[in-house]
Amino acid sequence: REAARGKAAAAHRRLFPGMALEEGAGAAADGVGGLNEEHFQSLRREGYAIVDGFLDIARAQRLRNEALEFAKSGKMPAHKFQFGPAHFGKPHIYEADMHDESMQHALPEFADLLFDDSLVHSVMASFPELQLEVGPRAKSLKLQYNAGSGGCFPWHYDNAGRPSKRALTCVVYLNPDWEEGHGGELVLCPFLKPQVVVAPLMNRAAFFRSDLVLHRVLPATKERVCFTIWLDSSVINRDEDCNLTARHLSSEPEAVDRLRCSPVQRSVSRAVYAEEYEASLRECMAQAAGCEEMLQAHAAHVQQQSSHKQLGPFLASLRALKPGTVRSEEES
Repeated sequence: REAARGKAAAAHRRLFPGMALEEGAGAAADGVGGLNEEHFQSLRREGYAIVDGFLDIARAQRLRNEALEFAKSGKMPAHKFQFGPAHFGKPHIYEADMHDESMQHALPEFADLLFDDSLVHSVMASFPELQLEVGPRAKSLKLQYNAGSGGCFPWHYDNAGRPSKRALTCVVYLNPDWEEGHGGELVLCPFLKPQVVVAPLMNRAAFFRSDLVLHRVLPATKERVCFTIWLDSSVINRDEDCNLTARHLSSEPEAVDRLRCSPVQRSVSRAVYAEEYEASLRECMAQAAGCEEMLQAHAAHVQQQSSHKQLGPFLASLRALKPGTVRSEEES
């Protein structure tokens, strides 16, 4: 663990030259770009943490400038995703995958982030149980430009199951002029807990467990810039994380609490949050190719689970536990 902290400190000095780590006791708690032990405790307890002032501000501004210049050039690819055998685009959303060598040449500041392991070493030092992997192939980094005009994302998990190895998501926002009404907020939905709305403010990072936190992005009326780093783990998506069995189908409070903390929740989330999923799909994909197919597939999935003799009553009991309140990140 001390060796990991040493690597984290050295990497921190390379990536964040203007931000010194504290000596002594403080050095054990501090990490990359303002990450501290309180944030890691929140990740363990709630599944997410919000970090303001994440990057050196000069670096954050360089990243924003590079992102906007590339987006305005018209060369940033439209966001594509797979649904069944077909590929579709999300309206008004553009993404650059930094594993693409052409993107690395076009976006050198972001390429530096891909090949720097500062973040993973910092997380490993304070959250070793995640068993993160190291190296550029053990992470993904995508720059995203939302052109506004209602661009958004429906409810989803960043790691929906095998073969994904994503363990931790870090979204960093680069929007100095954002204000309420511009939209594009991230909404986190820890299972059967109140939703948390995160404003996409400049140099704010949102960390959350990729396999535990359902989330979406609200429609944006103004342009929105961010990039996302996903860190892989060698122990993600084990059998006990993926397989819903009869022993999970208990409405006892202790059993429900275990489900809240288990990736198995992914097996039932679409039925538990059926209306929320449908509404977000309509908002994101309205009149776009693939919308009706997705809605039909969602309805069929929910119907199949809800009509199951044992699973149906269990889903009804979980739906009754959904809280009706939404918190902002300042209240979290």
